[in-house]
Amino acid sequence: MKTIAIIMARGGSKGLPRKNTKLLAGKPLIAYTIEHAKASGVCDEIIVTTDDDEISSISKKYGAKVPFVRPKKLADDITPPEPVIQHALVTYENLVNTKFDIVVYLQPTDIFRSPDIIKQCVNRLKENPNIDTVFSAYKTHKHFWNKDKNGKYNRLTSATYSSRQTRGKDSTFREDQGVASAFKAHLIREEGRRIGDNIDVISNEDFRTSIDIHDKFDFWLAETVLTKWNGNTSDGKPQALEANNFLGNDLKTWSQNIRNGYIRSYILFALHETGIFDVMKNRPNLSSNELAEKCKLNPNLLKGVLNFLYHSDEIILKKNDKFSLTEKGLQWLFTDPVLAMSFGAVGAYSCILTELVSSLRNEKKYGIDFVRKGDLIAKGSYYTGRSNYPWVLENMKELGVKKVADLGCGSADVLISLCESNKDLKGVGIDISKSALEEAQKRINKKKLANRINLSLGNLYKPETFAESVKDVDAFNAIMVMHEFLRDGKDAVIKMFKNMKKTFKGKYFFVGEFDCLSDEEYQKLYYPDRIHFLFYQHMIHPLTNQGLAHKEDWLEIFDKAGIKLIKMNDKLNFRLVQFILKF
Repeated sequence: MKTIAIIMARGGSKGLPRKNTKLLAGKPLIAYTIEHAKASGVCDEIIVTTDDDEISSISKKYGAKVPFVRPKKLADDITPPEPVIQHALVTYENLVNTKFDIVVYLQPTDIFRSPDIIKQCVNRLKENPNIDTVFSAYKTHKHFWNKDKNGKYNRLTSATYSSRQTRGKDSTFREDQGVASAFKAHLIREEGRRIGDNIDVISNEDFRTSIDIHDKFDFWLAETVLTKWNGNTSDGKPQALEANNFLGNDLKTWSQNIRNGYIRSYILFALHETGIFDVMKNRPNLSSNELAEKCKLNPNLLKGVLNFLYHSDEIILKKNDKFSLTEKGLQWLFTDPVLAMSFGAVGAYSCILTELVSSLRNEKKYGIDFVRKGDLIAKGSYYTGRSNYPWVLENMKELGVKKVADLGCGSADVLISLCESNKDLKGVGIDISKSALEEAQKRINKKKLANRINLSLGNLYKPETFAESVKDVDAFNAIMVMHEFLRDGKDAVIKMFKNMKKTFKGKYFFVGEFDCLSDEEYQKLYYPDRIHFLFYQHMIHPLTNQGLAHKEDWLEIFDKAGIKLIKMNDKLNFRLVQFILKF
């Protein structure tokens, strides 16, 4: 079914002169609606019907077609939408000699819509041939009244308190066709109406859709909400409009957010790695000199860093030249996503970005001229996978695992965490790096776990190099390790698993790996939700010559290696998939 979006934008607006061309957060007002129509992915054609040359030029710049000039008789402030839409549809159909099945109607003055709501309107119409019109409707729980010809007020909504408390059963809906509506083309073409006999609504509870821009106050309110409000909607996600302008709506905001993020990422890593944040967490109101003395740092450098954070963010408070963490700082700085980013993305992998130019020019090569920091890799991986450990421990307990070997143990953070969580569990750490094992031993000793955790040098391609040290383990564990061997291809990994099966027959194998996203999956995510996955999938691993795979690829590898799949969990954080296998 062919779909056309028709956007009405005349030049003679009176409440707010030239509003359709007026810059809102650095972008012409009409541009938002055109971008939403494009982003919805359901509009075969997007046209703007206007009588104004400037609106026409802007509309074309942002990707809409302006195939004709709207007649003056249809461009005054008392003309209803129906004849304008009808003229636009019929005129364009005659121009291109094509009949459209669905018309999408969008108002430029309604900018707080998600492109997905346009998509829902169109798809609902396509899915049910009995429906004539689908539109966005704001779901409200307020009471409504009207006044009859005798001057008496009558309640339109249910009078009972209980009906309001159900908040859904007896809800009232406010029609918001300007936000998004879709209707069968024959209605407007042949009957001059948008609302058919059978309608459906897409329920919307985003209060911002109440902002319809017609005067200066509306414009100010829209711009204020768009640029200043960082809250979430009822489903916990920012609306697509904020996501589409993730770093800002104008050049200055966009460029300075990039600068801010660049500087901040290094500062957060440095203050975590040097222990400053740990001190501030437990000791508020310390000067930069006092903090520097406690952590044995350069006081002048530290003072500049702390002042930068104080003036650029809300995670540090400064009073009488003494610094403390704010409530936001205490809540956010020590979360797994921030710690994983600090130690992994910045601490371990900053080299791939500082050497990006030389790498692109083939002047330097990763692994020869520069390399990531192994101890920080281990820290980052630990915080990435830590939230999944309870599931791992629960299943180890069910399978009777008393001793586990952690493959690619790094600095032993995973083993330490598993053994601290289960006092009866013992472990063996296997790694090919002597320096990593040296660091691991220090951590194990510090945690007083040397009697429960042993370490061994070993090459996973050659199970015989560590077979003796793991002869009494019940299971193997590898979180975000096995994908590194995909650099040699799937066949190499299959062969490695086959060798391990021969050597460790009957043992359990817990594997945790990232499930890659497709281009289509990325495009469905809000920008803030994409960044972690993008950096992981398209930066870290390609730039360090590592492989990654989709969940289905891993299942194929296990099958070809002849390893039995016992259980799989693909509902964990960071798109980590946990597989329980048996050799």
